Amino acid sequence: MGFLTALLSFAITIGILVTIHEYGHYWVAKKFNVKILRFSVGFGKVIKSFQRGETEFTLCAIPLGGFVKMLDENEAQVADDEKHRAFNRQSVYKRFAIVAAGPIANFLLAIILYTFIFIAGVSGIKPIVESVTESGFFDQAGLQAGDELLSINNIPTPSISEFSTQFIQADEDQPLVIQARSNHENLKTTTLNLTNDFLANPEQGLDRYLGFKFAMPRLPAIIDQVVPNSAASKAGLRSNDEVLSANAQKISTWQDFVVAIQVKPIKPIDLLIKRNGATLMLTLTPELYNNSPKAGVSVVVPENYLEDWQVVLEKEPIEALISAGSKVYQLTVLNLKMIKKMIIGEASMDQISGPVSIANYAGKSAEVGLIPFLSFLALISIGLGLLNLLPIPLLDGGHLLFYVLEIIKGSPVSDSIQQIFAKFGLFVILSLTLVALYNDLIRLL
Repeated sequence: MGFLTALLSFAITIGILVTIHEYGHYWVAKKFNVKILRFSVGFGKVIKSFQRGETEFTLCAIPLGGFVKMLDENEAQVADDEKHRAFNRQSVYKRFAIVAAGPIANFLLAIILYTFIFIAGVSGIKPIVESVTESGFFDQAGLQAGDELLSINNIPTPSISEFSTQFIQADEDQPLVIQARSNHENLKTTTLNLTNDFLANPEQGLDRYLGFKFAMPRLPAIIDQVVPNSAASKAGLRSNDEVLSANAQKISTWQDFVVAIQVKPIKPIDLLIKRNGATLMLTLTPELYNNSPKAGVSVVVPENYLEDWQVVLEKEPIEALISAGSKVYQLTVLNLKMIKKMIIGEASMDQISGPVSIANYAGKSAEVGLIPFLSFLALISIGLGLLNLLPIPLLDGGHLLFYVLEIIKGSPVSDSIQQIFAKFGLFVILSLTLVALYNDLIRLL
């Protein structure tokens, strides 16, 4: 993955999410006839601006947020004939609606994106067990190699992605009932009694936690094309060569060959090759491309080799919309669950990602295709909406908290109290930012 791809994907992601978020504030404020002075995507130096009506629209140099500046007597003097259009003069309910509209817009965007994704169809690999770890949760439940995992708690899991999603979203306090099919015929139902919390350390991977491996389509290590002047070309590799071993280690699949190539630091690799019925030895020295070791070859892909493995999930528009709403709700609950666990110390803060990680994920998803990128965009939109609803001063959720208190007590929260909480909010935001940047740095290293 190239740096420019990641940077561009990150800019597109943040640009879309921030614009939608701020447009939520803008649209509701306009409906209430509040005067909008400026609509800004980004902070800092203005790169591009234009005036439309009474509002200045700007694009700024730092693409890490945005804002909608409304007429407000707390920020500047307001002419008498415009005071009725000032934000601070609106009822608490209107102010609440204007502030809440930003995060709500992010949730609506996620629903729209998932609706489109479900209509377009999502490709996946059937969740079939390749092997089971002795004494692991799957072994204890009687699941075996070759079992196809059909459902969790009666919710169908037609793909690996769906199985993983339903497992993560399941109630952690209840046993998991899994229905499986052995050898494409015999149905069996079993219960997993989990004794520890997967979400406390999700980076271990679902398969390792449950004690099994998903079966994946296997491609033989047969070379299709060799890139001219590449490391493979210099080593003498040719089309239709089959790689039998690398540094005396048996190569059974193309994935084995890829793993052998991606060793760091880069070292020469002794390859045993089968060519036209004969075997020969070649020495391949991978070369760095976009900071990743590459050989410069592609694999022979037999026609319809995924036919028995792949499943495509498509939905009609109404069903897709309902499923999208359900998915956004489930992911929101899951995010809240993770936030709770981090606060009480049951989950690691290592899971907080900063701009570098987001750019990395954005670039990778964009390289895979449109649907994966839209899925990533929807996921981040949910995270952004939820983050802004947290009751932290300086965020939308902090303002909403003050409005709720104003409704309860019948008068606004005093300026001195708001200033104290604003300092606390700034401390929390800066702390989270430092943790995110630290995690990014650790991942890079």
